[in-house]
Amino acid sequence: MVDGTISGLGLLGSPIEITVENRCISEIKGERADALITLIDSVGKLAYNIAELGFGLNPDARMIGNSLEDEKVGGTIHVGLGDSSTIGGDVTAGIHLDAVITEPRILDGIELKLEHDENG
Repeated sequence: MVDGTISGLGLLGSPIEITVENRCISEIKGERADALITLIDSVGKLAYNIAELGFGLNPDARMIGNSLEDEKVGGTIHVGLGDSSTIGGDVTAGIHLDAVITEPRILDGIELKLEHDENG
C-alpha cells in the first residue's frame, strides 16, 4: 500500500495498492491507479519491474511531494519501479519511479518495526 509520493504523481492523497508477483507488478488499485498505469505503460512492460527497496533514515527530511526528498524521510520505505540498471540490477526499462510508503510493515517471516516520531 503506497500512501506517500510516487515519482511523476507527487503526493497521492489516497493510497495505491500495488500487488507484486515474481519481481513484477501484477495489479494496481486505487483512486490514482489509472495515472500510475498510464505512466508505466508509456514506457513498456519492463517498467513493471520491482527495482529496489530503500529505507528512509533522515530525521530532518520531510514529505514535500518530491520523491527525491520524500524517500529519505525517517521511518519510511520506498519501492523502486522500472529500471534497475543504474543501481546494480539487470533491467533497463527507460524509467525509474520511486513509491514511498509512510508507515511500513516489512514481513519476511519476521515482522520488523520502523519507529518514527510525529514529525516524520
